[in-house]
Amino acid sequence: MTRLMSFISVILLIAVSSASFAGEPTFPSPLPDKLRVCADPNNLPYSNKDQQGFENKIAEQLAQYFHLDVEYVWFPQRMGFIRNTLKNYSDETGRFACDLVIGVPTQFDIAATTKPYYRSSYSIIFKKDGPLGAAITQQDVAALPDTVKQSLSVAAFAPSPAVTWLRDNGFKGNTSYFRIMNGDAEDYPGKMVNRVADGEFDMLVIWGPIAGYFAKSTPDLAVISMTSEGSSVFDFPISMGVRYGERPWKKTVEMAMDANAPQIAMILNDFGVPVVEASSAPLGGDDDD
Repeated sequence: MTRLMSFISVILLIAVSSASFAGEPTFPSPLPDKLRVCADPNNLPYSNKDQQGFENKIAEQLAQYFHLDVEYVWFPQRMGFIRNTLKNYSDETGRFACDLVIGVPTQFDIAATTKPYYRSSYSIIFKKDGPLGAAITQQDVAALPDTVKQSLSVAAFAPSPAVTWLRDNGFKGNTSYFRIMNGDAEDYPGKMVNRVADGEFDMLVIWGPIAGYFAKSTPDLAVISMTSEGSSVFDFPISMGVRYGERPWKKTVEMAMDANAPQIAMILNDFGVPVVEASSAPLGGDDDD
């Protein structure tokens, strides 16, 4: 009887341990006391201080998974962003200001990147009732008669793959280029979409998540997701960013990304982010970190 009771006790212990493991995953890195996120205070659709962006929602989802509160460190996502956030160490607190950037290019040289969690592409955005209203693909736009092309008022950001495409397809002379990082913390690229909706520009080439988000709330705008052509690549993968040398933390973040992949996909869809299949060579996260 004693031997039988001992056997049953071992079985119960294994069952309880397994249930505990299933409910509370063991991470490669110890969790911090808060999920400290580096973010831009005024850059919809990604993030803002009112936490209305899709990166804010993804951060909330990860924090819920980790059973942590979210704490933001705000800084305009321009020159010096990583230095003043992710790499900003304080002797007073004994830690870095924040530990995670929700969205960075997968090929990013100033932070270690996780594996990608979505891929989007540059997009063409225009009014449905305007001169481009019948266009369905970028080839339709490129095939417009020269007289129509030259009558259009076009906008794009530089540097970007849009510059070469517009030049090669007959829009060089009537395109206004804007700087992605203009130094004004109150300005952000999404504001340019309003200038298309207001009729100032007939066509705008801009990064897909921005186009998709603002077009979703403006029904008279149409969006074409661009596909890569030869050496011109328009689609790029997006990852999360951590500090170099913190491989266990990166693995922990990737575990959370995998566990919350359906919820993250739903957030991206809710915000109108155009998610595309890779049309160029697939890119992974950093290995040398």
